[in-house]
Amino acid sequence: MSTDADLQALTDIPFHWEFVPTAAGGAEQREYWTGHMIEFFGTWAGRILAAARAEWTAGEFPFTAENIGRETAELLMAKADELPDYARLAWGTAFHEEQVLWSPIPLVAEFHRPMGDDPGYLMETVGASGLPEDAREPVLHYVSVPGADGVRIFAIGRTSQGSAYGRLDAAMRLDSGVDVVLRTRVFQMDQMAVIGAGVEQLMTIIAADGAGVSGEAPQ
Repeated sequence: MSTDADLQALTDIPFHWEFVPTAAGGAEQREYWTGHMIEFFGTWAGRILAAARAEWTAGEFPFTAENIGRETAELLMAKADELPDYARLAWGTAFHEEQVLWSPIPLVAEFHRPMGDDPGYLMETVGASGLPEDAREPVLHYVSVPGADGVRIFAIGRTSQGSAYGRLDAAMRLDSGVDVVLRTRVFQMDQMAVIGAGVEQLMTIIAADGAGVSGEAPQ
């Protein structure tokens, strides 16, 4: 397979996206979702855990779907609780041969009433002209999905320690009149190659759901 074909196959991978329940949803919902995350890691990461267990030589293998799923759920819910009322935390991953390709990628989705009739201000919101931490000029993609039009920005940034990461900021105006801003950062090269396509899939999901002016994210 050629390099172009490899890239095309990679960016065509369907993403799986979920919104993380907040404390407002109640303890029962959060416990149910924790169980879902444990099942998720047991079903779709089982092959990875089995391979890691087979190569482990430092005593008893310490990782299970139970502890990884529970710890991941607790971490994500704690982050979700830190967000303002108009924002929700989502996570996404992609699959290959029914196995997850990487750990959940967190993303913050903000739901706003428009600041004006002209959605052009969203270009500045997503840093279309670049941010101080960007190591190179951002790449701009216009996005049109059923129920919304918007943009997504990808740029390579540098941490204060010099490590590279991918900055993906996107925004769209829903036909319902809500402006949605999405932000995530990825640190692995394979994630950088697909995160734009992955976030566009989430934009499609949100637009199809028709999130209301109340700022509630789709369930």
